[in-house]
Parts: sequence; structure tokens; C-alpha cells
Amino acid sequence: MDYFLVEVSYEAGNKVGGIWTVITSKSSTIKNLFGDNYLAIGFYNPSQAAIEIVESDPPDFILNAINETGMDRSIFHFGNWIQANNLNLLLIDSKKFENSKINDIRTEFWEKFKIDSLNSPGDYNEPLAWSYLAGIFIAALSKYTKKKVVCQAHEWLSAGAVLYLKANKVAVPTVFTIHATVLGRAISYSGGDTINFISSNSQVPADMPYRYGVAAKHFTEKAGAMNATVFTAVSDTVADEAEVILEKKPDIITINGIDIKNLPTIDEVNSIKRGALEKLNTFLSAYFLPYYDVDFTNAPIFFTSGRYEFYDKGFDLFIDALGMLDKLLPEGKNLLAIITVPAGTIGPKDEVVANYLTYLSVQSQISRDVKSFDEAALTLPTNKLSNIDKIYSKILMDAKMMIKELRRPRPTNPPLCPFVLSYPESNDAIINELNKVGLQNSQSNKVKVIFYPKYLVVGDELLNLTYNELLSTVTSGFFLSKYEPFGYTPLECASYLSISFTTSNSGFGRYIQKLKLTERGIFAEDIEGSGKDEAVKKVALDMLQLTNLDQDDLFNMKTLARKTAEIFDWENLISNYLKAYELSLNKT
Repeated sequence: MDYFLVEVSYEAGNKVGGIWTVITSKSSTIKNLFGDNYLAIGFYNPSQAAIEIVESDPPDFILNAINETGMDRSIFHFGNWIQANNLNLLLIDSKKFENSKINDIRTEFWEKFKIDSLNSPGDYNEPLAWSYLAGIFIAALSKYTKKKVVCQAHEWLSAGAVLYLKANKVAVPTVFTIHATVLGRAISYSGGDTINFISSNSQVPADMPYRYGVAAKHFTEKAGAMNATVFTAVSDTVADEAEVILEKKPDIITINGIDIKNLPTIDEVNSIKRGALEKLNTFLSAYFLPYYDVDFTNAPIFFTSGRYEFYDKGFDLFIDALGMLDKLLPEGKNLLAIITVPAGTIGPKDEVVANYLTYLSVQSQISRDVKSFDEAALTLPTNKLSNIDKIYSKILMDAKMMIKELRRPRPTNPPLCPFVLSYPESNDAIINELNKVGLQNSQSNKVKVIFYPKYLVVGDELLNLTYNELLSTVTSGFFLSKYEPFGYTPLECASYLSISFTTSNSGFGRYIQKLKLTERGIFAEDIEGSGKDEAVKKVALDMLQLTNLDQDDLFNMKTLARKTAEIFDWENLISNYLKAYELSLNKT
């Protein structure tokens, strides 16, 4: 490219949210386009930096820019960003700068941009000071690069860089991208309906940011949108928010994507699935067989995940639809639903651990006995073949005794959650909703449920699966968000050969609807304007339809899901960002 790109994000080299995924997923494409004419700037978090960056001496032009800032050189950490294809990364430790300059910055931004930060929350100062310092560095950098510099800044946390450059009339064009609005999230997190608010209002009441306690962040975000050379949003949903909440229509939609080249192929996903299913089936057998017989062979597996935002993420819709499905399924049909939503935990329940250990012991002993029987059958002399019956009888007796121990009478059902929560289960919204709709893992329930409140990693206490391994095993993922500015989870799910459902309220869902694909494995439930009962019924009927498909039809639909996901390859979507950069250069 004929310009130098600086990408500023609080999450560059500091994984705390979804923007980290956006930047790292497009890193391969960015590296091919820009090579060393690219620099990511992030916040220096020592614990994250230890796993994200390999530090090295900066090239001369970056070192010159660091020296020109007048700051202590030790606060700048340059190197290669490991998780982002070794892109150049500069992490800034802004703590001392914040302590000495934050009041001056807040005063300056009030005077120049009318950002009211008088009663800002405690988490406001750090990103403001950091991004302001990033702006100082970028201004210095522009003097030492051979090419023009374009600054790409993400979210309000990076807006300080945009505002510094604007206030100081630095000739660096800026692109400011929002992945949601601060106030839109606040409305939704407080139980409100952001989508309805946007459709019902043309502007924000003056006191609203104060009522939701986000005034400083909101005004910083608004100033970033108003003063950037080019303003972008990651979806039509966010663009609609911006037009009302920030009173600024984005210039370009920079839709999010995935890096197809770094994903396993279809054959590789199927290979991952075989190993993952073996581990999952062991866990399920240990979890349910001590209580009653249940056969999950070819049983559909439905799945949801996300932050513990019970209503925003549509966990209530998912559970209520499962409750309705439980009544619709014919006798003899089983289905497993897995809910992986991280929550506070103390450790696995004693009952679950004991059952698991007993099951593994039984499994191991039976395997040894079968091996012994095979060896005996092959090595016994012909005149002693009658002893085989005695060996077989002993093995059978031992197996019956072990299985009896495993299946001793139990007064309860398999637990809905295998972990002890760090708070009373009676206060947990997911468990309460499961009980409310009658999903209690009783033998009569056709829909069995496991609420797994842990991040999925290899080596955890029970499942021992990564998130992607689990995705490869499920029939379908349901991500039924009522408010979702974009939504990566359904796209990730489809990438691993699983049918995927999202909603028309999500930015990703609206984009899927716009594509008007006749054949696809990703679906957007149209729940906007629907009452809850109607939305639950729609989802439950779609679930029922999936359970009636044969294995060939399911495989074809899963393959279509993967092919639909490939439309969102960064190789196709990076052009939106490039248009924004070129527009910013033309407008400067």
C-alpha cells in the first residue's frame, strides 16, 4: 500500500473482548497488504503482554518517534504480536502519564470537545490517558515515516488518539470505528430494548447518558465520531444506533470477517470431531448412566454460549424453546442441549466427580477383562478350552458387580450443572429458567441439559474440550440475541461445520438476511416485533425440524453452513476498511 497504517485499540496485545478477535482475525490479510508499513498500538497489560508479544528493538523511525514524544523510553514496548501473525506491535504503559496528566487532558477535552467527564467512572481515566499518549506518538511517527500515515482507532477507548490529532491539527487522517455504542449497550444491559429505542427516537434525551452512568464515555465516543476524518461501524445495526445516539451516520460499514486460511478444512474439522466426540461421549456416559439408561447415539446436540447476559443473549428464548421442544418430541427421541456460559464456580460437584471416577474405573476394568479373555482364548491349550466358559463367567460377574455399583439407586436426577456455583443455585437465572420450563434431567425429559459455567479449555476438570472442539460436535448453535451489534459466535459455529441460528436483531443476522441466499446453513430468526411467545414457538419449530432430518440432510446443511461462513472471509471484506482509509486520505 502507498501509506502507513497505524491501528489503535485498547485490545491490541491485550485480550479483553471481541475487538481482539476482529484485529487478530484480519491480521493475515493486513500483513499481506501492508507488511512492515503497519503498526498496532495497544495498552500495556503486563500479564497479557507476557503471552502476546515477543519484544525486540524498534526500527529507527519508531525509535525516533518514541524519543520525540519526550516520554521515558521504557514505557514503550515494541515487538511482534504472536497471536496476530507477528504484526508489529507497540504497547504503551501509560500509568505514570495518567497519574500526572489526566486532569489536564479532561480539562482540554471539555474546552475543545465539550466532553463532560466531571463524574466519570473509575475505568474512564486509564484508556483516555493511554489513547491520548498514543496520539502524541502517532503525531511524532508521522514525521519519520516515508509514507503518509493513516490512523485507525477502535471504540471510545481509542478516541483520545483521534481527538489529540484533531486538536493539534496534525495532518494524519483518522478512521474511527465503533463496534457498538456505549449508550446502546447500557440501555440493553439495564434490561431495556435498544432496538426499540432506536426505532422510536430520532435523538437521545439530554439527561439519558447521565441516567445510565455513561456520560463521559458517551461524549468521548460522540466526539470521536464527529471529529474523525472517516467514521465507520461494523454493521447496519450499529450504524442505526450511531445515527440516533451519536447523531452521526457512518460513512462506511466495515463488516467483520474471519480468516478462512487459518481455519481447519472440512476434512480436518471432521477429524477433530471424531476425537472430540469420543471425549464428549465418555463425559455424557459418566454423567447420565449412573441415574438411568440414555442413548445419545445420533442424538442432536443443540448449543448456546456467550457472556452471562441472560436476556440480551437470548438464553431465556433458547431455554423456553427447549422446554416446548421437550413436549413436541416423540417418545424414544433424545436430544442434548449444552449451555456454556461462564459464571462463578468453586469446583466440580462431589457427586459428579465420584460418578466420573467410578465410570472410568468400570470402563477401564471391563477393557482389561476383555483383553484378558481374548488372550486366554488364543493361548489356552486345546484340552483346556472348557475353561473359557469359567473365565467368561467370572468376567461377566465382575462386570455386573461394577455396573451395579455405578447404577446404585439415587434419589435425584443428574444435575443441571456439574459445578458448584460461587453463589446459591437458586439465584442463577439459567437454572431457574430450566426448572421453570420443566427441564430437570428427569428420565422422562426427552431434552437433557448441561449448563457448563466454565471457559472451555483442554485440561479442565470434566469435559476436557476446547471451544472449537465442542463446536465441531454439535448439530446446531443457537445465538438468539435481542441486542447484538455484530455477533461472531454464529459465524464461528458455522465455520466448524455446525448449523447456526442467530436473530434479525444482530448485525450479523441482518447481513445474512441481506444476502438472500436460497441455500444456507446459517439462519436469522426474525424476532423483531414478535412477542416472546411467538419467538419461542418459531425457535422450537425450527429445532423440531432439525431433529427430523436424517444424517445425510444434516451433513449437507452443515456443509452449507461452512460455505456460507466462507463468504465472510477477510479476503472479501477487507476492501471496506481499505475504502475507509482511501477516503480519509482523499478528505485530508
